Amino acid sequence: MKRLGFSDDECSVYFKLLSSPQAIPIDKLLLESGISTAQAEQAIRTLAERGAVKTVSNALEPVDPNPMLSRVLDEKRSQAEQMLMSYEETASVLSRQLVPKYSESKLGIKPEDIVEPLISLEEMELQTVKIISNAQQEIKIFAETFGWYEKVREELFKAHDRGVKISILMQAMDDSAQKRASELESLGIEVRHCAEEWCPVRGTLVDETELVFLIWATKKKGTPRPAFYRPHYTRNPGLTRVFSDAYRIWWQECKVKSSP
Repeated sequence: MKRLGFSDDECSVYFKLLSSPQAIPIDKLLLESGISTAQAEQAIRTLAERGAVKTVSNALEPVDPNPMLSRVLDEKRSQAEQMLMSYEETASVLSRQLVPKYSESKLGIKPEDIVEPLISLEEMELQTVKIISNAQQEIKIFAETFGWYEKVREELFKAHDRGVKISILMQAMDDSAQKRASELESLGIEVRHCAEEWCPVRGTLVDETELVFLIWATKKKGTPRPAFYRPHYTRNPGLTRVFSDAYRIWWQECKVKSSP
């Protein structure tokens, strides 16, 4: 019983009750328990809470051990699961702290110098707004329907007013996307429709130096809960060059304007 979490006092009281063919009056049990009254009372309360004993006319007797032991096992299982979750969280925190140090020590490079992870799509949108607001020369956006257009609309207009060159490459043209494309084109912003059926990459490149991007793990169309890898932000010249070169190829292959 001790291995299941019962104390010495609880075991002593329980086995005394178990050895008696009849229920033992509580007053008598407190006197004959061999421990202090306070200890005995606490042991009785705990045993009752755990379903090990029951009161019968101001006396105590043990209950069938199997249901009691089953409840104790359920408690231990729940505690073990909570402890495991705590260990997993601790290991995750340590991983985020130790892996970069290991990479820097053994590989000679800091991972955060390559990419900076963004927690969510919302944070990705905020970071995109930020880099667009800092744009001085050029903005390249590769979206699908550009459903997050309203989030960056104001900063795009400001960038356009500053003389920043803006190009938008979209992949799906529903009615809402057509309206967005028409509004952008009315300002002189070039928008093209990518004819490729599906591409997992989405991103915004500013001045060839700052990139916010996301890679989908599953197709959105026909998938109840499409999955995506964590969004990232980077100023790494290699990654911005790769995105820029890919964007240029996609752009050249788009021969159909996105709006009527």
